[in-house]
Amino acid sequence: MKLLKHLTLLALILFVAACSTRPAEPVDQAAMLTPWLEHRDKMRALDTWTLQGRVGARTGSEGANFNVYWQQHENDYNIRLSGPLGQGGASISGGFGWAELRTADDVFRARSLDELLSETTSLDLPLHYLQYWMRGIPAPGTRAGIKLNGDALLEQLEQYGWTVLYESYHPDTQLPHRFNIRFEDSSARIIISSWEVTGA
Repeated sequence: MKLLKHLTLLALILFVAACSTRPAEPVDQAAMLTPWLEHRDKMRALDTWTLQGRVGARTGSEGANFNVYWQQHENDYNIRLSGPLGQGGASISGGFGWAELRTADDVFRARSLDELLSETTSLDLPLHYLQYWMRGIPAPGTRAGIKLNGDALLEQLEQYGWTVLYESYHPDTQLPHRFNIRFEDSSARIIISSWEVTGA
C-alpha cells in the first residue's frame, strides 16, 4: 500500500512538472533579420563544395533510399548515387543547359537536372532548387516564405509549393545537417553527414 502511495505521489509530481514546463519562447523574427541576411549572402557566395549524405525519397507509393556524394563548382556538378550497401551505383554530371546520367548499362541526357530525373525515374524532386536548399537558403528568382530559428538560420522555408523543414545544422559551417522537403505526395528526408567547403 505504501509503495502504491509513493508511486502515485511520484506520478503526480511528474505530471505537475510536465504541465509547468514553459514552452519555448517564440523567436523575434525582426531581430534575426540582419544576421540572417548576412548568412544568406555568405551562403549564396559559396559555389564550391563537396558533401556526403543519405536521402530517403518518396513519390506516392514509389520510394528510394540512397547514399549521395555531391561535388559542386560554380554551375558544374558531379553527383554519385549508390544504394545503402553500395549497390546500384549511378553518376550524374552536368552544368548550365545540360545533364547526364550514367549507370552500368545506360547513358541518359537532358537539358536540366530536373528534366533528367523526371525522364529516368518516377520520383518528383526539385534538384535544381535543392542545391540552394541544401545550403539553407531560398533559391533565387522567386518569393519565399521563411521562418528563422534562434540562431538566425532557416527553420522553415516555403518556396515553389514545397515546404522545407530544417532540423539541425553543422555548428562549424552553419550548413544544414538534417532537413525534410515535402510537396503534395512527394517528400524526402536528407541527412548530410559531412561538408567540405571553400570560402565558408
